[in-house]
Amino acid sequence: MASKTTINFDGEVEAALEELAALDGTKRLAIKRSLLAEVKRRRRSRALLDLVASWEAGEGPIDTEHLEWADTLLDRQGVDR
Repeated sequence: MASKTTINFDGEVEAALEELAALDGTKRLAIKRSLLAEVKRRRRSRALLDLVASWEAGEGPIDTEHLEWADTLLDRQGVDR
């Protein structure tokens, strides 16, 4: 069942929406795709955190040496943290 929501955008959000609409064709499609993409991103992030917590519950905490290695790898790949 479809529903309707009204959202007021400030200038920054309106500019972002215009940028996405140029890629997706319409504001409506840009909003839908962006919303779905964000939900998927958050689900993946939650699943990864759950995986780490599960692993640590069975194996113990990840040691500092491994975390430093992972940070170096992420930095080298330009991953935002």
